[in-house]
Amino acid sequence: MSVAEDIEPRERGDGRVAALVYAGTPGPGYVTGFTYGLSLVPRPDWGAVARELAITVRSDDVEWCRVPARIVAALRGLGPSFRSGEVFGHVGRYVADSAMNSVVLGSPVIGGAGPLDLASGRGATGEADLVEILGVYPIHATEREYVQTHGAEALWRLGWDRVDPGRPSAVRT
Repeated sequence: MSVAEDIEPRERGDGRVAALVYAGTPGPGYVTGFTYGLSLVPRPDWGAVARELAITVRSDDVEWCRVPARIVAALRGLGPSFRSGEVFGHVGRYVADSAMNSVVLGSPVIGGAGPLDLASGRGATGEADLVEILGVYPIHATEREYVQTHGAEALWRLGWDRVDPGRPSAVRT
């Protein structure tokens, strides 16, 4: 099952943000969500390659698929560069049945290395429309604080299950 849902942007003039929801992807018991809208805002620091976000978790709750789009709708244009290793927090839980209220960006679960050419070189100008997909991984507040102190690479080395939104924190307090 796949569905596209519009997410209310922070400001009306910010433009469209959509959550693309895929239940059962990459297989039974998983959900995957992609954003559409982050790449529409020009960012000189990105160069010729724009960005979108993707999340894949082992869950039947499609609410996880909306999390990246909600982050984009709230923060697009405010300063975050949306780069690998960046962390974002939320005042409450992202999804009711998980204690996680933060995310870290990294390589996506689905997709390969390198940018995708959304125009496949056949756009109106004949130029490529390159978009890098960044993975969104739910984490606990303690893990977000750990990244802020030690860096994202230190969190990746802790050996946690990146697609389990019900796991305990990898950081022992």
